[in-house]
Amino acid sequence: MSVSKNKKTVPQLKDVAKEANVSLTTASIILRNGNGRFHEDTKKRVFQAARELGWQQNLLVQSMQTGKTRTIGVLVPPFDSYWTNVLSGIHQELTDADYMPITLWAGDSNKFSNETQGLEHIRKLIGHRVEGLIAWPDFAETYRANIRELSNINIPFVVIDHALPEKEGVDSVQTDEEQGGKLVAEHLIGLGHKKIACFSEFQKSARSWQLMRTKYFEFAVYTTAKDVEYSIWHLNDDETDGIEVALRMLSDKNRPTAVFAETDHLATDVYNAASELGIKIPQELSVVGFSGLDFTKKMRPPLTTVMQRGIEVGHHAGRMLINRIENKETGSAHTVRVGCDFILRNSTAPPVN
Repeated sequence: MSVSKNKKTVPQLKDVAKEANVSLTTASIILRNGNGRFHEDTKKRVFQAARELGWQQNLLVQSMQTGKTRTIGVLVPPFDSYWTNVLSGIHQELTDADYMPITLWAGDSNKFSNETQGLEHIRKLIGHRVEGLIAWPDFAETYRANIRELSNINIPFVVIDHALPEKEGVDSVQTDEEQGGKLVAEHLIGLGHKKIACFSEFQKSARSWQLMRTKYFEFAVYTTAKDVEYSIWHLNDDETDGIEVALRMLSDKNRPTAVFAETDHLATDVYNAASELGIKIPQELSVVGFSGLDFTKKMRPPLTTVMQRGIEVGHHAGRMLINRIENKETGSAHTVRVGCDFILRNSTAPPVN
């Protein structure tokens, strides 16, 4: 078997130096930093030679020389359009700063990763010498549960829509749940609803976004009006089908005239239960969701919801982590809260007298 003699070799730094008629050290400094003490004509020749030869910086060699991999572990699953937007914001921020995101997740939208899987993923990323980690709530709780082991790695960690105890020293980016709860409560009470229910996920959830969403909505209801009959309905810890809980809620003899579903996914369960019971939305039941997921525009009727700014959340998470890595941000951990937007559609109306 013959071997082609025309096989193209990968251009080396020495080839660039020779083409530009400079020393190897000069070419290395210019291509690594893009500046320095060299004359503009010299830098121009080096960059032109690199382009013409098709030279690319060997990041593996660079990481061995500097001890920096410029890689970031991202433990955020693209389960829906909100988290896809978060990932987009993270990706934009990291790649603009010349960091490479490595994304891992486990399970699917109906089966979240367990602690064993989460810890295994975190260890894999650490084994690849990532310089920092960004995680959604489930992975953040895995981190907290194994804090003694993982804190010894001494790399920056940012969590999204979650908060770890202050003593853990972990930065966070969160949706402004207080603003969101107030927007929903004022809208429903402004329509004249007196019987309002909150439809939530698991009662024993450790996810702080859920705890805060419930807390701030309840607070907003009671501070906006004094004569509201408020109830809260949770999924049981072993339930994955919210329709059964929604059916019980809407079959109650004192059923609500308005429901705040804490996620858009839960809102679909309310829609399905209402349809099964012959309850018309919004004529007999108002429904508001939270997240602003893409599919809510196609629900019938289109869902009124609170839109989370996923891309902005992702940008903040990426920037916070980079600032920690590059020592632009020092001191104790802090939290950034990102605002949200009320999207009024056709799933709410005044209650029937």
